[in-house]
Amino acid sequence: MSKKYYSTKIVGVGGDVPKFLNVVKMLVMFDDSMVLPELREFSVLHSGNKLEGDIKPGDILNVAGTEFEIIKVGEDVHSNIRTLGHIIIKFDGGMGELLAGSIHVEDKPIPKIQVGDEISISEASAAVLKGNKVAIIGAGGDLSKKVAQVLVDSGAEIVGEDSANIVVNVK
Repeated sequence: MSKKYYSTKIVGVGGDVPKFLNVVKMLVMFDDSMVLPELREFSVLHSGNKLEGDIKPGDILNVAGTEFEIIKVGEDVHSNIRTLGHIIIKFDGGMGELLAGSIHVEDKPIPKIQVGDEISISEASAAVLKGNKVAIIGAGGDLSKKVAQVLVDSGAEIVGEDSANIVVNVK
């Protein structure tokens, strides 16, 4: 199971948020207590802003129950979240310009955002395995070989193999 290291609850949705999501595929978030009045109409307001790690490409953003892989992370994202509860999420598959305060996630349908929804970020599943050795049982089968290949493609190395098992060191 992936470790959740960021979580917040939506407490308000500005009237222009649907336009931003539909037209520019962008979500602007601010902590409700920190947002300037002129920014409220196009912002998702949240409370309970809690960041307990660094956001990295490959991690998973969950918006109202829909998961998006994080592709790019701007250099000011962490400080903006911690000081202002501010983050810009671009649902563009990483194709747009990376701004210092934005993250880019995969391009797929964006759910309707409502008061009470949670927005969270979790480590990618492979990140949970980092620094560990993984034994893949039944190495003679195609599925086991594919699992090992996915780990190797992510930077792991095969450190042992016999007719029944593959042992992978996840870096």
